[in-house]
Amino acid sequence: MKALRLKLYQEVACYKKPMAFKVWETYPLPPYSTVIGFLHNIMNATEYHPMEISIQGCYEGIYHNYVSTFQYYKDKITTMPRYIHELSKVNLIIHVLAEDSVLEKLMDCFFNGCDYTSLGRREDLVRVDKIEFVDLEKKEFTDEDEDEEMGEFKMPIYIPLDKFNIEEGAGISYRLNKTYEIKDNLRNWKNKIDVRYVEKNANINVNLTKFYYDDERKEIAVFA
Repeated sequence: MKALRLKLYQEVACYKKPMAFKVWETYPLPPYSTVIGFLHNIMNATEYHPMEISIQGCYEGIYHNYVSTFQYYKDKITTMPRYIHELSKVNLIIHVLAEDSVLEKLMDCFFNGCDYTSLGRREDLVRVDKIEFVDLEKKEFTDEDEDEEMGEFKMPIYIPLDKFNIEEGAGISYRLNKTYEIKDNLRNWKNKIDVRYVEKNANINVNLTKFYYDDERKEIAVFA
């Protein structure tokens, strides 16, 4: 299976949780919607291109900062500081599955079409360390393989629960946005993915699983 593999780095990043208002909390990795928006912006796309995404990565630390926010009340505008969480020194590995024409256009746009890139907030700039096509081998477990282990993850990773049966208590649960439709000039998030955020070196017993493996890099990709 042909996929596009991106190796990215961000000095600072905040992937804000949608319902975080008093404190701008961040996800540990960018959600699917953020990555898909990032890729579509790179292509200057005016319509959605179906794609599956695998997201894994790590960060060095999490820091607390303040930002100024504006509040509107009747005819008054006030400002106040807002507490925000920021990740420091973020390394990401993102795999993209899509039609060959989409992957080829992404590759071309990364090299020739963009002046700068950001992921998350506009100020969260991205350094593209490597972009390449890779061959992935599909792996599957069935009920007969319920005692098998998928192995260790090299980096923390999002694992969609619709493809994996994970033991209770393993990882951190999130419901992440993926795609939306415009309704009454507002974004209506119609596709949400239940995932577990699993740390590296985690051995997880799984069954009925589907994932992809990069034999050359000894790397697992889990798509949603």
